[in-house]
Amino acid sequence: MSPEYHEIEYCVVKNPHEDTSPLKSNEEFLYIKHSLHHRSNGIAAILSKPKSLQFSTLGEQVKNQGTYLLPMHKLVLLLHGHQSHKNSNYQGALADKLSENGYYVMRIDFRGLGDSEESADPELGRTVEQDVNDVHSVFQFTTSDACKQLIGYKLTLDTIVAHSRGVVAMFQFARRYHVPNLVNCCGRYDSSGLLIRTAKQNPGWDQDKGYYCRALRKGSWQKLWIPQTETMSAGTIDTSKFAQIDKKSWVMSVYCSADAVIPASAASDYANLFHGRHTLEIIPYADHNFYGAPGDLNTLGLPLKRGRISYHTVLVDKIAAHLGNVQQAQRFYELHLEIEAPKEIPHIIQRWPLPYISSGISNFRDIGGYLTTSGFRVKHGLIYRSSNPSGAAAAVIDYMVSNLHIGKVYYLCSAIGPQDPRIINGIDTETLYLKGEHNMPPEQSFDHYQSLFISPYFHHKAYKHILQGIDGIQSFFRSLINHKLCCRNAVLICCSTGKDTTGVLTMLILGILGVDPDTIAREFELSTFGIPKDDLLLERIRSYTSNFLELLGPNGPIIAKEFNLTPSSTIIHLLSSPYETMRLFIDIFLEEHNSFENYFTKTLKFSPNNINTLRNQLLE
Repeated sequence: MSPEYHEIEYCVVKNPHEDTSPLKSNEEFLYIKHSLHHRSNGIAAILSKPKSLQFSTLGEQVKNQGTYLLPMHKLVLLLHGHQSHKNSNYQGALADKLSENGYYVMRIDFRGLGDSEESADPELGRTVEQDVNDVHSVFQFTTSDACKQLIGYKLTLDTIVAHSRGVVAMFQFARRYHVPNLVNCCGRYDSSGLLIRTAKQNPGWDQDKGYYCRALRKGSWQKLWIPQTETMSAGTIDTSKFAQIDKKSWVMSVYCSADAVIPASAASDYANLFHGRHTLEIIPYADHNFYGAPGDLNTLGLPLKRGRISYHTVLVDKIAAHLGNVQQAQRFYELHLEIEAPKEIPHIIQRWPLPYISSGISNFRDIGGYLTTSGFRVKHGLIYRSSNPSGAAAAVIDYMVSNLHIGKVYYLCSAIGPQDPRIINGIDTETLYLKGEHNMPPEQSFDHYQSLFISPYFHHKAYKHILQGIDGIQSFFRSLINHKLCCRNAVLICCSTGKDTTGVLTMLILGILGVDPDTIAREFELSTFGIPKDDLLLERIRSYTSNFLELLGPNGPIIAKEFNLTPSSTIIHLLSSPYETMRLFIDIFLEEHNSFENYFTKTLKFSPNNINTLRNQLLE
């Protein structure tokens, strides 16, 4: 499959099945057409938007996040199985649940089924490669201008949830493109089992070069011809090659104890294949489509469908819990504890080389190891980030110099958080003022602190103030270029918490190197694991927020009541670093500057040669 991007179109249409399958208020029926893969309407899809979008402002969304979580930049794609369609099985219920949790969810019909266009070659049928191309169409849509036009911003294909045969397409696609979360619902491991099952159910299919089946097509159940090539494409897949999937992808497998279609061994086979990055769930008494048998005792009081217990809610709850924000952050943290290094380096490289428990420095980590969109990797061991290390013991400073080879510390001074001592004995330290809020008029100052205290989803307003410190940012990158970074001449960037001002500068570094917004936001979220243990920092923050009502301005008590603010909640908000905080800020940054290159050339006045010098130093 070519990595080149082709034209993507979408068309929102009236639901053709509103009488039989009505859409919910947050859903749209649309077609997605890829100029390379599709020749007619493209693939039919139903897009479920986050339910929190019913609240028109960010403030209202924040106030109601106890009911519906705020909209995210993440899309979950649902894939159906053989002879199936986008509304089959658990898909509608899962889309509804995940949209409550802030996700965009898209469920599609593969070509040749449901409401999508015909297969590219009817004689070949719905091959696995064709399915993969349909998945690729959605993948490309998420980062296209078409998506921005429909949604308001571009998305990340965060998760694919696939059932049965759809699992094959999911894993085949993930061998080529990174998807953080892959959910395998009753996928076959021994692909030859499909050929055996097909021959058993359709004697003579080999001689007939195919067989007929019933499937939903254009709103009615029809007799469809399944060419032999279609079955063979799925029945001859070497599933062991799924191990080639990006090591940073996490796989969840859900199997059913009463499944008569897929052997129970598939669960353990996939668990072994993805050992170390796999979660396995078994649903007792459920069959291949997550229903019980007629007459089963309904001890859990689950919904019934045609007299059979539906385990769809059980499945939906398990997947929704797996995709929770806390769980996602935890998995990214675990998968990135070690930095993938070049083959010539024999030892393990730790992302967190100075844990707080032994160093007294919180949030200390290496920002290297991440891939860029052009296929390069950010070098490790050149740039570290942390909270203020000035109180560290002499032995820790010596380790920074002797083992991490840090020769320069940049202390980033900002009004965000309390100001700390900035003297680090034994290392050349430079204080940079990356802020534009020191001389703010009172009204702007009140807005600044409101953005910090009300919710981390408002932090992007304060981060914009940091970008106003152009002189400090210019000075940093000019110094970085002249510093001649190498494995024996690293730097540390730090601020009070190592989260906000440091986070903005890290965004600029990774962004100009070509790291994608999703990864930058996940790196920012790592501060969730780097800050909480620093008791001294917490005490400084408490003193900083003790008069938060005054900092909020004349309407401080009213604002505090409106958003249920307390001294404790303001501390939590100040120290929070959710993924969406950075994604919102990157959106605003790119809306204003169009690209990181434009910002560096037009705002910071760096030449293309300066940028290339920086990239040459930091990429491998």
